[in-house]
Amino acid sequence: MIETEVLVIGCGPSGLTAALSLSQLGVKVLAITKHKSLSPTPRAHFTNQRTFEILRDHGLESRALQIATPYSKMPDILFMRSLVGEEFARVRELGTSYADDSVSPCIIADLAQDQLEPLLLDAATKMGALVRFSTELLSFEQNDDGVIATVLDRISGEHLVVKARFMIGADGGKSLVASQLELPFEGPGEIGGSINLLFRADLSSYVEYRPGMLYFLIRTPDDPEGPGLAILRCTKPWTEWILIQGLAVGQEPPASSSQENIGAIRNYLGVPNLPVTLLGTDPWRMNTLYATSYHRGRVFCIGDAVHRHVPASGLGSNTGIQDAYNLSWKLHLVLRGKAGPDLLATYDDERVPVGRQVAKRALKSMEGYGPLLEGIGVLGTNAGPTGPEWSTILSSDTQDGKAHRAALNKSIAAIKYEFRGRGVELNRMYVSSAIIPDGTPIPASMPDAELFYNPSTRPGAYLPHAWVQRHGQNVSTLDLVGKGSFTIITGIGGESWLKAADAASARWDIVLNTIVIGPGCDVTDLYLEWTSRREIDEDGCLLVRPDGHVACRFVTCSGLTVEDALTSAFGTILGKH
Repeated sequence: MIETEVLVIGCGPSGLTAALSLSQLGVKVLAITKHKSLSPTPRAHFTNQRTFEILRDHGLESRALQIATPYSKMPDILFMRSLVGEEFARVRELGTSYADDSVSPCIIADLAQDQLEPLLLDAATKMGALVRFSTELLSFEQNDDGVIATVLDRISGEHLVVKARFMIGADGGKSLVASQLELPFEGPGEIGGSINLLFRADLSSYVEYRPGMLYFLIRTPDDPEGPGLAILRCTKPWTEWILIQGLAVGQEPPASSSQENIGAIRNYLGVPNLPVTLLGTDPWRMNTLYATSYHRGRVFCIGDAVHRHVPASGLGSNTGIQDAYNLSWKLHLVLRGKAGPDLLATYDDERVPVGRQVAKRALKSMEGYGPLLEGIGVLGTNAGPTGPEWSTILSSDTQDGKAHRAALNKSIAAIKYEFRGRGVELNRMYVSSAIIPDGTPIPASMPDAELFYNPSTRPGAYLPHAWVQRHGQNVSTLDLVGKGSFTIITGIGGESWLKAADAASARWDIVLNTIVIGPGCDVTDLYLEWTSRREIDEDGCLLVRPDGHVACRFVTCSGLTVEDALTSAFGTILGKH
């Protein structure tokens, strides 16, 4: 019998984030994976600002940036016949939509799964988490006291029994945990797949002057090979790559030899004699499914185990990491007896809507490519001209040329939707019993709440970023919160909240940090960014949760018995009334 407080099944980005977050809080964690190593391939790669903020909270941002490639270095998405053929269009959203630091102290970057996982593993084990490879979950059962799991040591063949207070299923798109829990799912299911060819080749002479993350290589109907589409993804500028070819629903990857795969790479790139080293192949099935409940009893699921979707918009790994960040502090408080079980129910309330949204958003982003492929003749029954005419149609001074240019412009505008995801990444307005509403309406969204971020301190929102100064150094307001603790933020005239915080901390036996922002205080607002974003009076108060979300706010202390107000708010949030 192996005993632990939390058993984590799966050691991908979601599972390792859970192991790290819990172990940093002092929770005893055992994480297992049936695989003998971490991911050998750079599958998930787009790492958004919210995920980097979580890495920042864990003290890992600088190390992550040392191994990542900022998208400022490869900002474009390019559409072309081949690397030596004509270009149809470029999209530069990664270089412009995320170019400023007004909404986050963090950048976006290409931090591939095979780079991120070792970073998380190292940090988690240094915090005390135990990780076992080649260890497979076979079955589990739970009762009022905990979970008992039977696992297989795939090296010795021995069956082991693990007893835990709670269990987290982070075991991916074919999750045994979600299956045995019989979690309900919605969505269309499988919608296709891909075969990914990983290779090494020096393409700097073809791409360095037009740096991009993705190169869409489009074979038009007049191509000798026939119409087709492949995506060239850069994993290490400009020498390591993935060529992604789509598969239809139910289609099995072709049984191709290494030389045939190298030939396909050269064919799509348009460079017949290119020196290529094939590093491997990685088939993948695309699904759109999202669970309507993420847990049963003492077992919780995170990541791909409960939301599975196409890679468009790069939301998968990011959302799983954020699932783990949401769940970990709640498990810690319940394990230590400082919160009631109702707090754990808020995980479903807060994260299920997120999983549903990102799955639908990713599918909508992928559907944006349909008009482009139809317009150039790859898809559709009315594909347009074929034969030699296609190579000159876009530049011809004819009605057909004008129509095709208009169609191309329209389809590229639709594709930009995929790469303008700051709203869907940052607009998180939780509604649960761990959020105390203040009677204000949800802020009116901008033209598209999935495209544009709308910062707010309304309860449920993520604390807005603003540059402030602490001891003469520029820091983000996000640096003032987190680290596993609740935080009170007030200003000059709000000193009564500090005494109330001491009372609430003593009443509920929790760590509660206090921050006063204003002239002459430890934290000053010299740029006046916080003043413009706080949405409360100077003597008002924000109570911020360990995950950076505003739990409640008091616009002013006037007319309040602040000690009773804050102590009561904590009781509600912790489920201890």
